[in-house]
Amino acid sequence: MKKAGNSAVNDDTRAHMLTINRQQKDFYESRFDASRAGTRHQERAANTTTNWWSALRHTVMQLRAQTGTDAQLEELHRTWLTPELPGAHVLDLGCFSGNPLSLWIAERAERYTGVDLSEQAIAELNDKLTERGLAPHAQAVAQDFLANDYPDHSFDLVYARSVLHHFQDISVVLREIQRVLRPGGLVITFDPLATEPFNRYARAVYRPFQTDRSWEWPFTRKTLYTIAKSFTVEAISGYGGMSKSAYPFLAFPPTQRVGQRVSRWATAYDARHTNHLGLPLYLCWGVTFRLRYQGFSRSPDPS
Repeated sequence: MKKAGNSAVNDDTRAHMLTINRQQKDFYESRFDASRAGTRHQERAANTTTNWWSALRHTVMQLRAQTGTDAQLEELHRTWLTPELPGAHVLDLGCFSGNPLSLWIAERAERYTGVDLSEQAIAELNDKLTERGLAPHAQAVAQDFLANDYPDHSFDLVYARSVLHHFQDISVVLREIQRVLRPGGLVITFDPLATEPFNRYARAVYRPFQTDRSWEWPFTRKTLYTIAKSFTVEAISGYGGMSKSAYPFLAFPPTQRVGQRVSRWATAYDARHTNHLGLPLYLCWGVTFRLRYQGFSRSPDPS
């Protein structure tokens, strides 16, 4: 009786998440339309506060790029991916119209499947894959990953860049990743954190006005431990920890040289000290994982 009851709860949770994903699809179709029209921060699905937050986040991302952390993240992911790609079938989860490594992965993998909710974004990615001569071994599909029909153990590697934080109950999507991943397969993720006090406070103030709050769940400490229980953590690294101390200097031309010096020290500090669960990682704004699936569920028994 206990198992049946919990099974019903799990089914209800998945059904609720599928409803949220349909709303998310409409939102991102609107974002795609706005981007094409050159009005990135005037999306019809977003209110003024959400558009303002998007503009602020875009500014922070520009400052982050100046610190070199974006390039550092991509280089780290290339290092993790390179030995795994030959002969591999890769699932690029939540790829939209292509993340910074989508085409790079598709060129090197045996097979590549990109998945995203947005039909328009997927159509654009398929055009890019065709232009590169990568079809048909590389293709993108518009679908909800929680409603996929892939057989068990279909993929050797799952690349999920800025995706997993869109699921309120992350255990649901982690179990689905485990189902479609072969034993010994690899998962590489990158997502925002909500563990740093200032960031957590700012998000709490913003959240009541946030149009897309139903699918925005930056990782908490509980989320991090859920991931660590579900897979073998081979590597972890935080981003936007001490390195964000350079942002005020980089924002103004007269102090940018100082900002670059601060940035070099701070990014080196983050690289050394955020490779495990602990305070230096919790003070970061983002985290990346290299996870190995051992072929059995390590997550808490849902029954």
